[in-house]
Amino acid sequence: MTIRFVIEPRMVPPEKIARRLGVTLAVFDAKRADLEAAGFPKPDRVLGNYCLEAVDKWIDAQAGLTRTEDPSSAQAAMIAAVRGKAWVK
Repeated sequence: MTIRFVIEPRMVPPEKIARRLGVTLAVFDAKRADLEAAGFPKPDRVLGNYCLEAVDKWIDAQAGLTRTEDPSSAQAAMIAAVRGKAWVK
């Protein structure tokens, strides 16, 4: 059987998350509790894999970045702006 379409997985194992963070699996395992205490996404309870999108959003938040195309970021920015203007009167 040949692969007709390349599918990029969204859920990936800890080894790939470690590489995404630029560390070895051993370092990731050693720091995992600290990362999770800082809000790092937890793995899926059944598969043990991580949502790559959730990890990327966490990395962006740690760096102070927001994605303008992210609806939740846009909504949060709009709500903050409206709340800020409500108190100006």
